[in-house]
Amino acid sequence: MYEQTIIGLDIGRSAVKAVAFANGQEAQVTFPSLVCHAIQLTDENSIRAAEPETVIVEGRKYFTGDTARLQGGATSSIGLSNDWTETPEYQALVLSAIKRLSRIGVPGLDTAYIVVGTPAALYGQQRDRLEELTRKAAPNADVKALSQPMGAFLSFFLNQKGLPVSEHLTDEVGRRKSWAVIEVGHFTTDFLLMKEGVHIDRKSDSCEGIFMAAEQLGRILSAKGIDASPVACEEALRTKKIRHFGVRDIAAEVAEAAEFVVAKIMTKTNALLAAEAATVDGVLLAGGGAPIIHESLLKQWPHVMLLPEPRMAVAEGFCRFGKGQLRKRAAAITAKHMEAVNA
Repeated sequence: MYEQTIIGLDIGRSAVKAVAFANGQEAQVTFPSLVCHAIQLTDENSIRAAEPETVIVEGRKYFTGDTARLQGGATSSIGLSNDWTETPEYQALVLSAIKRLSRIGVPGLDTAYIVVGTPAALYGQQRDRLEELTRKAAPNADVKALSQPMGAFLSFFLNQKGLPVSEHLTDEVGRRKSWAVIEVGHFTTDFLLMKEGVHIDRKSDSCEGIFMAAEQLGRILSAKGIDASPVACEEALRTKKIRHFGVRDIAAEVAEAAEFVVAKIMTKTNALLAAEAATVDGVLLAGGGAPIIHESLLKQWPHVMLLPEPRMAVAEGFCRFGKGQLRKRAAAITAKHMEAVNA
């Protein structure tokens, strides 16, 4: 049924997450969204280590991920603007994700069904262009763009086969359930409302993401004499530690920085969803920054649900959507064949 390889691709501004499905097996890769022009390396070990993370865009070599950080000196994530997908760096990250999947044995990548995402507020204006730009990196692939929070929703709503989970679809009396989604990413926090199975356009919007907390953490640490790069601050938000003459615990500083962005996210959350929160069946929380705001949101709305592996939820949902689409294609082909046989 799934003859075509499926890739759910979440090109985040902090990390790239990819979930692929081929020949009945699922595979995942994730790496930092770091890109720089490749430089000439002389050490043989360094050359071998860099090769898996080196790609060519329009005839020019780029380092990606940790190689961009270590060899190229990249210190900040790319894409802190709405039009960053127009850059060669976006192409480099798509190619790097495909190359990494190939290296772990995923077949059929040249003709894969690829699902990619945009921030909720930009979906209408960027969908077609994002599909076009992704095809530049994978010209023989089928490409479909969805909004980021829709990916998170689908990771919850669909099962591993790409079919709706019955208890998430209707209640015991057959009423269609309603769900809100908050996907806390690096550059944007995205919102989605599915009311009785219908996507409510006016509730799809975006606000600041966790990068503001990373920036604030950098300012807090600088005031204490600790010079930390944006990449180091982004990592510290998750680990609550930083390297500064050894490994230092900075849990208090991370909490202070998180409060700065949580207040902004909560303001937008209330503006968009406060009127709906009491009537939906649950508020789904996803994205790499989800654990940072989980407790604050839970105090307000007790039916908030932190999705399993929230950082991978968008890519996983995209992959499950792809499975569902290929099932529909197979069913349509079968039905057409039966019509021909019975004609």
